[in-house]
Amino acid sequence: MDFMTLLAAALPDNLIGKWLVQLSDNLPTFGVTVIVFTIIVRLILSPLDIWQKISQRKQSKAMRRLQPKLAKLQKQYANQPQLLRQKQAELQKQEKLHPFASCLPLIVTMVIFFVVFAGFRDLVAYQNELIIENVYAAYTEYDADADNLYAMQAAGDYVVESEVGKLAASDTEGTAEDVPQEQKDALTAEILKQIQDADGNYLAPGDTANTDEYYVLYSKAFSLFDGWHSLGTVGEKNGYADALSAEDKAVFDGVSSCFNDNKDEMLVAAYKEHMEGFLWIKNIFMADTGANVVPNVSEFVGGRIQAQMPEAAAGVSYDELTGPAQAALNKTGTWDVSRWNGYFVLPVISIALSFLSTWFTQKMSPTTPMGDAKQQKSQQRTMKILTYIMPLIMGLFAIMYSAAFAIYYFMSNLVSTLINVIYIIIVKIIDNKAQAKELVEIDE
Repeated sequence: MDFMTLLAAALPDNLIGKWLVQLSDNLPTFGVTVIVFTIIVRLILSPLDIWQKISQRKQSKAMRRLQPKLAKLQKQYANQPQLLRQKQAELQKQEKLHPFASCLPLIVTMVIFFVVFAGFRDLVAYQNELIIENVYAAYTEYDADADNLYAMQAAGDYVVESEVGKLAASDTEGTAEDVPQEQKDALTAEILKQIQDADGNYLAPGDTANTDEYYVLYSKAFSLFDGWHSLGTVGEKNGYADALSAEDKAVFDGVSSCFNDNKDEMLVAAYKEHMEGFLWIKNIFMADTGANVVPNVSEFVGGRIQAQMPEAAAGVSYDELTGPAQAALNKTGTWDVSRWNGYFVLPVISIALSFLSTWFTQKMSPTTPMGDAKQQKSQQRTMKILTYIMPLIMGLFAIMYSAAFAIYYFMSNLVSTLINVIYIIIVKIIDNKAQAKELVEIDE
């Protein structure tokens, strides 16, 4: 089975994931896609949010009206707790009050959260697989080198490195760093001119038609590498390399090294081309934390193929494809901050915003617990969970998973906060008008 058959980057099965892919096709970046998606989702759900708030407001008002009656029942049936609960339930039923109505927003919030989270996880798996698919395409194109362009580039690079090395060896210090840059540039320009003047041709072994020093070395380097590269099997290639003289082997090894270095650079460029950043985040499909920019095989979000990757039958593993990008972009240690994918910004401000939004809403629009002392205690415990625990739990998801999901979580909290503030302002205006009307009626 071919590696790309194993990869098979298929569109997400999840409805949310499919929607995100369709949106991203029409928007400039994936970060913008997530922002637009979040605003749309929050606007769609806003009628439900408003209905919940209105329902809670009605229940709270009704509960305040019932407080005198409930207090009277508590005195009347103080020694009959079972009958007291029965009478309280009957009274609440008459007013159409539901003791656990305050749990509904929490349940709805959790359901929506996990539905969207599943969609994002599926979407990130698809995007990661799509990146690897494109990197694999670059890998196979480079390895095939149908027009020998990469082999010619490697031969030219070898000649430049070799001649600059000779120039450095003639220096007292003997290192390329000590050679003035203008000398290097002049030498490189002369070498490339000789190669380019030949218009892509090279001297066959024994051919003396061109005696330019650098072009002769380039021809030998290209001929040796092309002879190896054109062979079909690993055994043939190994036999070819083993049969070379020591001098030719040194040239061949030098060109091979340049060829592989150039391939690594191309794989890094291919990964970066299809990897998306957002503001300070280098890879939106990894967490906004000190995580790696390029996931290794154990971090790769694409469970459908993760287990098979290291033994891919096509002869190339996930780490071979992404190894150069991992080396170029990933942190070298825990505190290599400059190579962190993000800096915990979105998760932290999302948790803080979620906490403040919930606290502010409860402060400005308090609800009156219903039922007996036990029921009220249960409701108060639920409200504490809503205020303190849920933002932390949801924030952990933003820390552990992709920055794309962290953007969604932050934007969702931001839009919800704005809706809450607008709702509270409107409610306060209505309440003030109602109080003013009552005062006028009393005066009359």
